[in-house]
Amino acid sequence: MILLSRPTVTVEGLDLPECPRWRDGTLTFSDITAGRIYRMGIDGQAKLVHEERDDFIGGLGFLPNGDLLAVLSKQRKLLRIDPRGATYYADLSGLCRFVLNDMVVHAGRAYVSQPGFDIWTNEAKGMPDPTDIILGQPDGTAVIAASGMMSPNGMAISADGGTLYVAESTAMRITCFDIDPDSGALSNRRMFCALPDGGIPDGICLDDEGAVWIANPVAYSDGQLRAGLGVVRMAPGGELTHQVPVADGRRALACALDSSDGGTLYICTVPEFHGPAAFSAAEGRLERVSLNM
Repeated sequence: MILLSRPTVTVEGLDLPECPRWRDGTLTFSDITAGRIYRMGIDGQAKLVHEERDDFIGGLGFLPNGDLLAVLSKQRKLLRIDPRGATYYADLSGLCRFVLNDMVVHAGRAYVSQPGFDIWTNEAKGMPDPTDIILGQPDGTAVIAASGMMSPNGMAISADGGTLYVAESTAMRITCFDIDPDSGALSNRRMFCALPDGGIPDGICLDDEGAVWIANPVAYSDGQLRAGLGVVRMAPGGELTHQVPVADGRRALACALDSSDGGTLYICTVPEFHGPAAFSAAEGRLERVSLNM
C-alpha cells in the first residue's frame, strides 16, 4: 500500500463542500448547507454558479449538452441550470420519503441516492431501513432503479457507461451494477469491495485502471466511531493500493480525479464530526494532492 502525502488547501471558508465533478478542465462542487454551487478553473478561483436560499444542494452532474443538474435535497427535486437560469428538471418526491443525497449523470440519465432517513435532522437511531436508488430519465420521468440499498451515497459511472458504482455507507462497501445502454436499467448487482477497518464510504470517483477512490470520513467497529483513513484507492479484487491521509481533526467527504495532468485528486474536507451528517460553519475546504510519484 502506498501512503501519499497530505493534501494542500485550495479553497477554504466553505460550509459543507461535497459532490466534486471534474469536466473539461474545471471542477464543479456543491457547498451543501449553504445551498451553493461553485466552479473552479485553472486559476484556482472558485466562482459562484448558483445559490438556493431555501434548500440544500447535493449531487451534481452534466447533461450531454453541458447543462448542469443539481439535487435539491429537502425538496427532493432535480434542478437544471443553463446559461438562462435554473428550472426544475424532475420531481422525485414520490420516490423518496426523506431527503435526496448524491447523484451521477450519464447520457442524460440521472442516478440519485438517498440515505433512507432524514440525515439533516441529526437524529438517526440505529441502522436505517434499506432504501432505493432513483433513476431520472431524460424525459423527466423517474423510476426506482435498485432497492434494498444500505444508505446509498456517492456514485460513479465507468467511462464506457456500462457500470454503476455505489457507496453503501452503512454496509461499508462499494456495490456495482451493469447498466442497460437502452433503458438505463440496473442488473447484476455485486460487491466491488468492502472497506478495511470498518471504514464508512462517502463520495467516490474512478480512475482509468478501474479502481475506485473512496472518501472515508469515519469508521465504525467494536461499537466505536473513529476517524477514517482519509481517501483510499481500492483496486478490482478488493486490494487497498493507496491512502491519502487528511490533517488531524479533519474528515474527507468526497473526491474527484483530474487525470489530464498525470493525476490530481481533489478532496472535500470538514472538521471532525460525530453525528450522521457533517456540519461546519465556514470551516470546510477543498484540498488537492498530486498523484505523480
